[in-house]
Amino acid sequence: MLRRLLRPPTIRILWNQGASSNRYLSNKTANSNSNAATATAQDVTMHNSLLTEWRPIYRLPLIRLIAAFNRLKIYQAVLTAAGAPILFGLQQAGHITSDVFGIYATLGISGVVTLTLGSMAASNLIGFIYINDQEDMLKLAYVDFWGRRQEQLVEIDQIKPAWEQRISFYQRIELIDDDKQRYKLLQRFGVVSDPAIFESLFGH
Repeated sequence: MLRRLLRPPTIRILWNQGASSNRYLSNKTANSNSNAATATAQDVTMHNSLLTEWRPIYRLPLIRLIAAFNRLKIYQAVLTAAGAPILFGLQQAGHITSDVFGIYATLGISGVVTLTLGSMAASNLIGFIYINDQEDMLKLAYVDFWGRRQEQLVEIDQIKPAWEQRISFYQRIELIDDDKQRYKLLQRFGVVSDPAIFESLFGH
């Protein structure tokens, strides 16, 4: 009993602090191991994606021209916006008539509208289609509204059958699990490098 009374109280405090530190270090180590495992899994997934070999089954030679066309509205809008104040100032100074400014503004705005409508029709147009070695995934390379190249990985069993897709000037590629995302395919102007697989997916 006397020994208990004479024992320094700091020993128990230090012991409790040591236990708290051990718990903190233990939790920190567990979190570090969890983060490391997550990072390792992500690295493995990325590594497997990079190792996957894709072979082309379709390409559209006109895709570069279509991408340039989709970008043309940007230059048209910049040129119209930059030139309008200059011509307005020249008009106010009496160097040009108001008709010149009106014609410039009309041509500029109508050009932007026309190119915008054309870009909407040409957006999501597929330029290249690739298939992996397992033949269960497709990589669709297409042009977006701004003329940029985009890529989308699609599972083959998620593509709607060709007879369910409405065929017009272009063929619409639709997905079963995503009705909003649609792509456009120009069969008549494209080059098919693997007719058997292509026809099984998109028809003749």
